[in-house]
Amino acid sequence: MIRLLPSFSHGCLITTNFDPVIEQVIGKGVLDGYMHGLQQGNKFVPKLIKGDRCILKLHGDAEDHETYVFTEQQYRKAYGDPVNFKKPLPRALRQIFVSHSLLFLGCSLEQDRTLELFQIIVNKREFEIPDHFAILPEPDSADAKNQKATRLLPLKIRPIWYTANEHHLVERYLALAVDMAEGKLTSFARTT
Repeated sequence: MIRLLPSFSHGCLITTNFDPVIEQVIGKGVLDGYMHGLQQGNKFVPKLIKGDRCILKLHGDAEDHETYVFTEQQYRKAYGDPVNFKKPLPRALRQIFVSHSLLFLGCSLEQDRTLELFQIIVNKREFEIPDHFAILPEPDSADAKNQKATRLLPLKIRPIWYTANEHHLVERYLALAVDMAEGKLTSFARTT
């Protein structure tokens, strides 16, 4: 799946991984901007706004322990308590959430700091938020599926379900999206 990354993402990448795998797949010199967890003052947001190809590593970078966001104390330092949008990480996440359509991959989208931050942004009603999407395993029951969708839809996150334990389907969905974006599947295109 990661080999498809350069084909379907031409803007900002956000990851909870703190290893260099994404940078290795994308290629050296391709990413114009980066922000790693607690990192300060690297002018990430202006590069993001400009549309440069950027990476945001929420938990920091493996090679720089000063950027790590794992402990409760590090979370408070990174996000504030309560969330402080003057801090670099919340400010960057807000900018991304309100100005880009996101695709969530490989995350459960259970309650965490990032979703709490998104909920605060939605509740404030200061921005017109674009639709976001998440490729998720279908829950075991209709009730669980409905509960998850009911929690995500107000955050403007639209689930795209795949059969649980059929994780190979994620790569197939992504390959289909890439083919459609490249005009290879014209039969799926809208006709007027």
